[in-house]
Amino acid sequence: MTSLLVDLPDLEQERLAALHEYALLDTPADDELTAVVRIAAELAGVPTASLNLIDATRQCQLTTVGFPGRDIDRSESMCDLHFRNGVLVHVPDARLHPDYATSPWVDGRRAQVRFYTSAPLVTPAGFALGTLCLFDTAVRTLTPGQQHRLEDLAVVLIGLFERRRQARLNAALAAETELQRLRLEIIHGELTQRQAQLATVVADLRRSNDELEGFAAAASHDLVRPLSGAHGYLDMITDRYGDDLDPQAVRWIDGAVRSLDRMQQLVTSLLDYARAGHATYEMVPVDLNDIMSSVTTDLRTAISGAGATILVRDRLPEVTGDPTMLRQLLQNLIDNAVKYHHPDRAPQVEVTCAVDADGWTVTVADNGVGIPAEHRDRVFAMFAQVDPAAGKGHGIGLSTCQRIMRGHHGSIGITDAPGGGAAFHLHLPRPTSGQVS
Repeated sequence: MTSLLVDLPDLEQERLAALHEYALLDTPADDELTAVVRIAAELAGVPTASLNLIDATRQCQLTTVGFPGRDIDRSESMCDLHFRNGVLVHVPDARLHPDYATSPWVDGRRAQVRFYTSAPLVTPAGFALGTLCLFDTAVRTLTPGQQHRLEDLAVVLIGLFERRRQARLNAALAAETELQRLRLEIIHGELTQRQAQLATVVADLRRSNDELEGFAAAASHDLVRPLSGAHGYLDMITDRYGDDLDPQAVRWIDGAVRSLDRMQQLVTSLLDYARAGHATYEMVPVDLNDIMSSVTTDLRTAISGAGATILVRDRLPEVTGDPTMLRQLLQNLIDNAVKYHHPDRAPQVEVTCAVDADGWTVTVADNGVGIPAEHRDRVFAMFAQVDPAAGKGHGIGLSTCQRIMRGHHGSIGITDAPGGGAAFHLHLPRPTSGQVS
């Protein structure tokens, strides 16, 4: 039986403020949250599981597996007893535990729970919002490995909470920025005041971006292992029990796998974005022909699957830059060109490079759907997408490309490609004396 720690000092008001900041109570859970709870139930082999958020007076079951969720009084909540300790609770038989034996959910007044375990949902600031809770009417014991995986899934849930909160804050910041701009124009109408407001907005955006970078780097790194572990467990369930699963179970597992794949893609994109902003750029001579060879090798599956053609006009020159970052830059652009191709024609990408006294301009042009002129500045913003309904990306790739160009003290721009599609122009300046290592 797990040893329970004494409750932490009472910071209930701060905890409740943190909970309400996430704006999750009384809102429908998205598919990704439900998928994580379903994975937890499958991992433990129990029929019932719940994602619980605990506010001042109640336990809100945000999403459940195996039973219809509802709110209950906090005074009756089994999770409320120890969730603020910040440690996993594992009770094989609740009848034998002095803290739970008299609970109405154990003694038969409401249910006959025997097995009970809960992993606390602890924010980066250290506040417990609730629990990932699993229970059963049968006595059972989880292995240490299963308990660790449940703790990993609780980290995944907090990561999803953070992503949703950040998206909401960014939207609110954008709306507030626009409102302030209009107020200044109407009330003051003076350029100096508009410039002062713009400086404030830029500072807020930079601070917001710095916070997002820190979260992306930390949360993405912490999510890699539990996501891979959850994916592995699903694969093992399918391999071992695939023939015994009914069609509904197969659909659930397929849905969980798709959600995990999408989360893994998002994690990878966030890590790339964070590295592009914090990496130390090693400016050395780089043969673009070698870079292109590596990129087409990395993307050979996507290129072949789409029937794409990658053309390199003449031999590309040697430029000055960071080879790893330039490889990521060109790979992002070519992958986008293949991914967002025109439905009526096979994708074709052409890479050229022009040399002048100031440096090099690498152009990546495609014959795809193109980017409308009114979207060409916006697409470099974090999470911005021309067609979010297409569901082909997360809106991070072009933001990463822009960061890489800034790291090279260069620029990136978009024009129409001849014959349709988009052309990305990457200007790499020549290094100043002593800049090349």
